[in-house]
Amino acid sequence: MNVYIKTNTMFKASGILFLVFLIVALLINVEVTETWDRMIGESLYRIGEMDGFFIFLSYIGSKLFFYPALVVLTIFILFKRNWYLALFLWANLIGVRFLNTLLKTIFSRDRPSLDHVVEAGFYSYPSGHSMNSMAFFGAIAFLCYLIIKQSWLRNTLMAVCYVLIGLIGFSRVYLGVHYPLDVLGGFAMGASWLLFLSGMYLKVVHNKKMNSFHN
Repeated sequence: MNVYIKTNTMFKASGILFLVFLIVALLINVEVTETWDRMIGESLYRIGEMDGFFIFLSYIGSKLFFYPALVVLTIFILFKRNWYLALFLWANLIGVRFLNTLLKTIFSRDRPSLDHVVEAGFYSYPSGHSMNSMAFFGAIAFLCYLIIKQSWLRNTLMAVCYVLIGLIGFSRVYLGVHYPLDVLGGFAMGASWLLFLSGMYLKVVHNKKMNSFHN
């Protein structure tokens, strides 16, 4: 699917989402919203007794899945000799994980005091699973948009990516390792990072190819 995308729009959207992330960070330090965040998180904790399903989703949103999946995807991409795309995907995943660690250190929010269904360490805000899955599966959706010609297949795969992102975020609240605002902040920051990096990729690689093609 040959598309020319306005990178300035992506950079603006990235900036807006970064502001959303900062607003959420402020809200976790306001007593009223922090109390509501805890109450909602506790009400969603292990709701519906679906531990196995959400533990699996949490695994799908972890490095134990991301890195092997990215290796397989990279091998396929390198067979197509698309070096820049492989570099983009690795920079996206490694970068978002490093950024998440940095942000957790800065905000230093303690995790919920509930019994954690899965092992979870370090700080709570922003949710690493939410932030990383937004960047990883969001990048897959982005590739589907760029590459797949059949609209039904493209839209189906993109929808699957978005549903997975949402479920992975919810799984972290269900399992008692994050508050809802941790997940919301993770989504906002993950999307901000992905849009910024995708904009850079398009500016340097994809849109230049489209210009050359049309000229």
